[in-house]
Amino acid sequence: MESRRPSSERPDTRDGGASDFHSITPSCSTRSLTNHDHDAVSLPPPPVSLSSSSTSLSDEKAYAAEEAQARLPEAEVWVRGVGFWRCFIAVCVPILLSAFEGSVVSTALPTISQALGLGPDSSWVATSFLLASIVCQPLYGQLADIWGRRHLMMTAVVLFGIGSAISGAAGSGVVLIFGRITQGLGSGGIDLFAELILCDIIPLKRRGHYVAIKAAVYALGTTVGPVLGGVFAEGNWRWCFGVNIPVCLVALFMMWLWLQVSNGPQYDENDVPKSAMKQLARVDFTGIGLLTAAVVLILFAMSSGGAAYSWTAPPVLASIIVGGLGVFGFALWERCRWCAHPIMAPHVFSNRTTVAAFIVTVIHGFVTYGFQFYLPPFFQAVLGASPTESGVFILPCTLTIVVIAAVGGPLLAKFGKYRLMHGAGFVLMAAGFALCTISDQSSSVVLWILYSFLVGIGSGIIVSTTLPTVLVELTDRENAAATGSWAFLRGLGSLLGVAVPNAAFNAHFSTLLPSIQDKNARDLLANGRAYEHAQATFINHYPKDVKDEIIAAFSSSLRVTWIIFLVLACVGVAVTFLERQVKLRKELASDYGLKQRVEGRQNT
Repeated sequence: MESRRPSSERPDTRDGGASDFHSITPSCSTRSLTNHDHDAVSLPPPPVSLSSSSTSLSDEKAYAAEEAQARLPEAEVWVRGVGFWRCFIAVCVPILLSAFEGSVVSTALPTISQALGLGPDSSWVATSFLLASIVCQPLYGQLADIWGRRHLMMTAVVLFGIGSAISGAAGSGVVLIFGRITQGLGSGGIDLFAELILCDIIPLKRRGHYVAIKAAVYALGTTVGPVLGGVFAEGNWRWCFGVNIPVCLVALFMMWLWLQVSNGPQYDENDVPKSAMKQLARVDFTGIGLLTAAVVLILFAMSSGGAAYSWTAPPVLASIIVGGLGVFGFALWERCRWCAHPIMAPHVFSNRTTVAAFIVTVIHGFVTYGFQFYLPPFFQAVLGASPTESGVFILPCTLTIVVIAAVGGPLLAKFGKYRLMHGAGFVLMAAGFALCTISDQSSSVVLWILYSFLVGIGSGIIVSTTLPTVLVELTDRENAAATGSWAFLRGLGSLLGVAVPNAAFNAHFSTLLPSIQDKNARDLLANGRAYEHAQATFINHYPKDVKDEIIAAFSSSLRVTWIIFLVLACVGVAVTFLERQVKLRKELASDYGLKQRVEGRQNT
């Protein structure tokens, strides 16, 4: 016989119930609401019925009622307390970890690759981390709606710490890549659950301020990462991973104390507890398998083509064909009647603005992560900088993203002009990439820093506005599904931002090998191993004429990557015209918000 929820836990529908929390129908059925509490609330507007009981209400009056609601003072709409700030801080610490590890290898990778003899597999140190972090995010989105956010977030931090320990102790490329995959599984969870928690505790209209702080924390990690990566590369590269372990312990302790958010409804509509097996039956394992297999195969083709294999080799062609069929099959499966709970729900892609915002997210992740990944080897191989110096030279770009992101979020919250911000950001990024394409090894370090500074301004304008734009025409009930898809696509963009330019870089460098006179240098740089040797120490031990030839090959090959980023930034400008400008909502309704507020609402 099924057990039912104790009567003390059931909603009290009598007047003057045991709780001070109240639930009032909002004036617009598509807008969500919350109830008063001491941490973070969204107070309801004066009740205005626009449905069955108000058929005689004119369109003008309805519009006036909504306008009156929109003019409510912010302080009357939302209140913060100590519990909110503790929760927010507990979320930000793991974000710093994830961002740091995603960028720390960009300056240390040539050293790590040479120490472990990775050769053409060196790009997998970065791409395996990104791949693991993105393929799991749609799954995490479904699990978050089953078990809530708190325990899954803590599990993700544990996974991240285990992966860091494995990577730091790795004695071979296989072990290192396995550790990076484990790290990526943790990092993907950290990024997604952090976004979900912020969506659960902050209304969309006010979210820009806090998304900006979160983006600034993330950007701080990506700023510190390359610098420390260069320092560790010149000392002991294993600290690139070992430094994470004590921070993971601190993050777990803070989340255990401060991350007090609800686990969501634990009973069904009949007041029967939800069983774990029934909840797991909602997970779209078929979709996850199809998506993962397709992404891995396509990534293998991009990483191996022109390096370990030629582009016409059977393994590469088979991977491209089967991966493409996997993507097509995944799209069909998500829309078929047998898929009851798709990981990328079709209704999330039901409006033009959300779809355009997803495309903007992919492009932004591609050009931002890709540029930061390929700029340090340019500084080292072409301009002769050390790993530490290259980390310092990239600071203007990453720091600019931090500062502008901190400004962009509040601007979005105040004016809500996400379409204008996206367009301006991509125009600035395109200008920076255009300057990179017309420059070469003869240009000074100062000029290249200025170009990267321009790219950083454009990226910073966009970075904190993509998720609010995705959610603007959706309801708070769709937070998990939409945020899971957004996180996956953002990570996919970052992953492609490494893989696609890597394929182009290797292909172009191969065509330039005959221009290098020294046979020993040609052999070391052949078969996709050029990135591994993108170091001033390697290049400087050759005679001047050979050195100039190698530098010219690196400069020309990296110019191909700048051209790819330029084209994508121009596409981003065009995509922004597909976005509709919609007002950001001020109300909030989530079953996974701060525990006191949610429990109060459920007892109303």
